[in-house]
Amino acid sequence: MMPGFDVYRTYLAMKQHFTKENFDFFQYEGKVRAKEQTYLQRPDFYFFETLSRKLSDQEVKEYLLASFVKADDPTKVWIGDIKRSGKDCWLAWTKQNQSLQYFIEQDLGAVVNHMETKKYSFNDLFETLGGHPPILKLYIQRRISLETLIVLDMILHFTKKWDTHLQDPLWQSLSLKIRKYKPFLSIPTHKYKQLMKETFL
Repeated sequence: MMPGFDVYRTYLAMKQHFTKENFDFFQYEGKVRAKEQTYLQRPDFYFFETLSRKLSDQEVKEYLLASFVKADDPTKVWIGDIKRSGKDCWLAWTKQNQSLQYFIEQDLGAVVNHMETKKYSFNDLFETLGGHPPILKLYIQRRISLETLIVLDMILHFTKKWDTHLQDPLWQSLSLKIRKYKPFLSIPTHKYKQLMKETFL
């Protein structure tokens, strides 16, 4: 069981990971320096102690991760948000990741329907000529998940091009989130390559 103080340090590390370009949660083994006396004086001290008692070490990481992943802007997540809606975020995140292939199959079906409606080719989905690419708009409209966008990028590597062509704050924030979230995901890309072939060819 992770002590409450270490839950707090994990929270600080997760927050820095998702808000600072140069901080790597894994490089620092999910912890940052903090003073235990300062921790004990925090008004939300018992929240971390409660998580410590109820969750395993891995569950603590996933509980905190889910709040940053589900937030529109991870830089604006604070402990009050996690106290209020962290459990719901964690349960939704866990459900999705336990059935990730199913959710991605559903999302790819929505992409195919969008292509047929708009008369898009597959390549059109990723073009930045008119601003946000159609596949990005589908994510913004919550018609596909962040995980689906990440899986597609792991296979097709389009976000580097987007970083060059899209300079708006919305994409810059999302680009950082994608880069920071990827290392937490174990994606068997060969399986999803095959799924894409079956879906789009």
